[in-house]
Amino acid sequence: MAMDNRTKAEGSLTVIMPAYNEETLIENAVREVQEEIFKRLPQSRLIVIDDGSRDNTGVILDELAKEDDRIMVVHQKNGGHGKALITGIERAQSEFIFLIDSDQQIPLTAFASLWEGMAGQDGVFGARVQRHDPAIRLLLTRFIRFFIRWCFGFTIHDANVPCKIIRKDIWEQARSLIPSDTLAPSLFLAIFMRHSGMRVVEKTVPHKMRDSPPLGLRRQWSLFKLTCVGFLQLINLRNKLLNPIV
Repeated sequence: MAMDNRTKAEGSLTVIMPAYNEETLIENAVREVQEEIFKRLPQSRLIVIDDGSRDNTGVILDELAKEDDRIMVVHQKNGGHGKALITGIERAQSEFIFLIDSDQQIPLTAFASLWEGMAGQDGVFGARVQRHDPAIRLLLTRFIRFFIRWCFGFTIHDANVPCKIIRKDIWEQARSLIPSDTLAPSLFLAIFMRHSGMRVVEKTVPHKMRDSPPLGLRRQWSLFKLTCVGFLQLINLRNKLLNPIV
């Protein structure tokens, strides 16, 4: 089902941003939302989910929320990025949601183009064409792209990109297919939308290097284990989509 012909400015927007141990970046990430999104859409909102941070991320967020009542901070026990994202989506009360990360690897200067691209669409996905990430993450993205093409018969260039604008009611349609422990609900949403024939476009977004140390062997092993779990979750989603219970 496509968006109607109302102007985009009439549709409310909530930005959803999970955060974990981002004390050095989180203030700049919030300020960027205020500069690039709030100034363009003054009635928009930001929900930041503090996913059990052990540093000062939560304290900084609470101070920022005192300055701007368009900012909502949700504190919860650490449950991972997926659970944090789901918490934020379910708190949103707007017509549209914008899913982003707190690391600022995708500058929000891209938002204007993405928002304009929503005209006549159900969703707009960012696409990191020139990407600055460790080799293991690039390999994972290629694997996901291949898996989607093999299992579903369509291609999404950057399905798990943390930069998507979609209609909130699409989440309500997809919710029963996305368990609360899903590691990558944004990826599941992308697959659901394309499988359901919704109108989606991908638009190139900039991507910059994150100033952080390279992944050590322990973190690489952890990422590998999460990838295996995520793969099994994708297989389960495929079974639900291709063999729906009548």
